[in-house]
Amino acid sequence: MLKDEASLSRAKMEKVDLINVVNSVVEYFNSDLLNSNKNIKININNFNKNISEINVMGVESKLEQIVANLLDNAISFSPSNSKISVFYGTKQKDAQLLIEDEGPGFNETNIDKIFDRFYSNRPEKFGEHSGLGLNIVKNIIELHGGSILASNQPGHKKGAKIEVLLPIYK
Repeated sequence: MLKDEASLSRAKMEKVDLINVVNSVVEYFNSDLLNSNKNIKININNFNKNISEINVMGVESKLEQIVANLLDNAISFSPSNSKISVFYGTKQKDAQLLIEDEGPGFNETNIDKIFDRFYSNRPEKFGEHSGLGLNIVKNIIELHGGSILASNQPGHKKGAKIEVLLPIYK
């Protein structure tokens, strides 16, 4: 993990279109889900219909890792025959990425705990997990000058909601 963080700090950041990153990772996951028995569909929604690209300064492979890890978590907590919604757009001076699932949501009193190293609150049936995934995601986002926030779906909807904000590159 430390090697990963060190490699990111040495990597050359460049202009990356976040929409392309999201579309390619979601396409990969949807094709992979077609071959699974879970019957989960990932939908992409654009908050800003008139925007066709959202550029951020970053390392493309690390941005892909963020999206992939968040989708992997959403899939692992989602029941069969459910959907995961991915929204992208802009929020003030930031690129915004939202991932919402229909799983059980978070039961932690302090949801920020899920970003701690080695923290895992998965049931036994989830197998072996290091508790590092969301911590790595948070570190990558912060190294890109962004932030991440986790919450439960508002109101009567079930599921988790993760919001990522990254500075827009102009």
